[in-house]
Amino acid sequence: MDEQEEAARFLSRRVPPRLRSRLTILVAPMEGLSLPAADLVYASFSLPFCDPRCFPELWATIRSSVQPGGHFAGQLFGDRDEWRGQRPFSFHTRRQITQLGRNWKVEMLRETDERGHSFEGPKRWHFFDLIFERPRARRVGR
Repeated sequence: MDEQEEAARFLSRRVPPRLRSRLTILVAPMEGLSLPAADLVYASFSLPFCDPRCFPELWATIRSSVQPGGHFAGQLFGDRDEWRGQRPFSFHTRRQITQLGRNWKVEMLRETDERGHSFEGPKRWHFFDLIFERPRARRVGR
């Protein structure tokens, strides 16, 4: 899913023809997103661009779509990212990210804080790589 048609064309060209029937590409804004039940929700550097007022609802949608034993993988901008205060994006502290993964198994929570480049030139990047697993329901003993 991406708001830009060009992103959909870019991805579609890179998916092998034999696998295209297994992929659904949507061109739409992420705010107000509706997701089907999923074993994996992968959001590579997309969620930080969500309007911060809409992020809680978007995150609740993602959490409810991931099935027991399924995963969320993606990145979120940290609170020390250079764009914080300059752009209407979503930024999170490590504590907030820990809270987002509450009641889930944290398989990866890696923090990056470094100088790098964006499409606009040099930039301080602060972001978190995440992999969360939704636990399976516990079986009650007999």
